[in-house]
Amino acid sequence: MNLEAILEKLMTQEGLEQLFQEVEQLGIIVGFLLVFMESFLPFLPLFIIVVVNINSYGFILGSLSSYSGTVLGSYMVFLLVRYFFRKPAQNYIRKHKRLAQLLDFIDRRGFVFLFILLALPFTPTSVINVIAALSNLKKVVYLYILLAAKAIMILTMSLVGYDVTSFFNSPLRLTLSIAGLVLIYFFSKWYQKYINRKMDK
Repeated sequence: MNLEAILEKLMTQEGLEQLFQEVEQLGIIVGFLLVFMESFLPFLPLFIIVVVNINSYGFILGSLSSYSGTVLGSYMVFLLVRYFFRKPAQNYIRKHKRLAQLLDFIDRRGFVFLFILLALPFTPTSVINVIAALSNLKKVVYLYILLAAKAIMILTMSLVGYDVTSFFNSPLRLTLSIAGLVLIYFFSKWYQKYINRKMDK
């Protein structure tokens, strides 16, 4: 399939419907694995994967597979870093004042800030998983944060991206969805700067 054919499939209602049918035939485990792998390969587009999942497998099954995949993947990254890379990283952290400040900040006030960051769709989750693993945050506490925050994140993505083919017939819905994503994006950036200001105090 050439580039023109791929773009046509992605840019037309009929093409998207065909794509979702093809993904559905692969089985829901594929959708789960793609979200799971995103935790280890952050260059994968999580939002697009979630949108494909919910449109291929339905809102409930697609959301659940995406939610379970991202929670399990994120926690696996957290545990791997905590058990295998935490000690080697200590020397590196000591040489970088900013990292040391961040870890100290998480130890003191991390629960709420991590929860909000992980609930936002545009937060680099892989980075948060690693930072949390290097901190003194208890394993069970981070699991609770992931379970709650990821539920909000996946629900937000699902609500925005469900029945995406209807965007072709409803410009208003498309405009509102884009506006919502833009607002969330700028809020994410503002919140990250807010945390940086809190760390500097």
